[in-house]
Amino acid sequence: MFRFALRNLLRRPVRLALATGGVMVGISVWLLLMALGDGYRAGLRTELDRAGIQLMVVPLGCPYDAAARVLKGRSLETSLPSEVLGRVRSDPDVSLAAPLLIVSTPREDERRSDLWVGLDDSGRALRPWWKAAQGAGWFTSTNGFILGSEAALIEMRSVGDRLHSPELGQTFRVDGILSRSGTSDDSLFFIPLSAAQRMVGQEGRLTAVAVRLRDPARLREVMQRFQELPGAQVVTMTEMMGTFLRLLGTVRSLTIALTLAACVVGILGLLNTLLAAVVERSHELRLLRALGASRSQVMGLVILEAVLMMWAGLLLGVAMAFLMGLVLEPMLQPLLPLAPLDHLLDWRLVRLLQCLIAGVVGAFLAATLPAVYVGRLQPAGALTP
Repeated sequence: MFRFALRNLLRRPVRLALATGGVMVGISVWLLLMALGDGYRAGLRTELDRAGIQLMVVPLGCPYDAAARVLKGRSLETSLPSEVLGRVRSDPDVSLAAPLLIVSTPREDERRSDLWVGLDDSGRALRPWWKAAQGAGWFTSTNGFILGSEAALIEMRSVGDRLHSPELGQTFRVDGILSRSGTSDDSLFFIPLSAAQRMVGQEGRLTAVAVRLRDPARLREVMQRFQELPGAQVVTMTEMMGTFLRLLGTVRSLTIALTLAACVVGILGLLNTLLAAVVERSHELRLLRALGASRSQVMGLVILEAVLMMWAGLLLGVAMAFLMGLVLEPMLQPLLPLAPLDHLLDWRLVRLLQCLIAGVVGAFLAATLPAVYVGRLQPAGALTP
């Protein structure tokens, strides 16, 4: 029966290609959306948990954008006043307040920018994953700096080498190179906070202050006090994560609706293909009945054809999803805040199983009407031309 069903499908290759193509597109988009949602959610949670902070004090503006930029080592156009750090550190509920100054130096000839991060010992305490692959794990000189693993490869520098920055007009010495951590630190240049402030002529100014509390349960009270800081605003990591996930959920809901519409169109295309095929082969199917085939056998033949087309679309859709993922992943990573640097798409077996189950259910739904039509065919009709 399998060979007979396959031969019937191959009679109309164009019709077969259109039917399986609709299924393929729906399945591939579905898998990509699920992989994107799972990967981004897991990456966002990992980034925020790894930071080990409860809130962040940033300059006035959009707090979520500012916090996301700081966590990813991106520069801001504005900075915090000098008195903010002292007031934050003097708060009795604060266990650790880590000041940061992030400076971007564009390299127009290479079409990229270097990101310099100024930090002190408290900033190092927020990076438990720091480990020196070469040299020292902290600054050993006033003009020393530490390179992330990827930055060291790009700059082709080793410990002890010097790096001149024409944009800043200064020469630095490599004190250490960090081991790969899978975070944004891999592509950054780290220098002492005071050196970074002198470098850009912003003594006492900061990009942000990351805060760890003694008791996270007192987050609301601390946040209310910090809201009164001049020229500053506060964002909690929980709020930021919730905001990004809600934004992702909104976009995801819209795209899922479009994907479901594509899947429905694919099933309708499958239904149309099967219905047109059984109508064309009505005489042949009646002849099968006259030769001894039961009603359930001819109905099973139609269902088998539907399953074959659906599984062909499923396999092609899965392959298409993986290929599209290889192209889209590097394009989407720079656009999403706090996107994981390693893999944005999380391919989970459970999602693949869901697609396979949905495909089987869709095949049976598409085959229902043609199968009922075939089941009503009478063997006596085979005697008429």
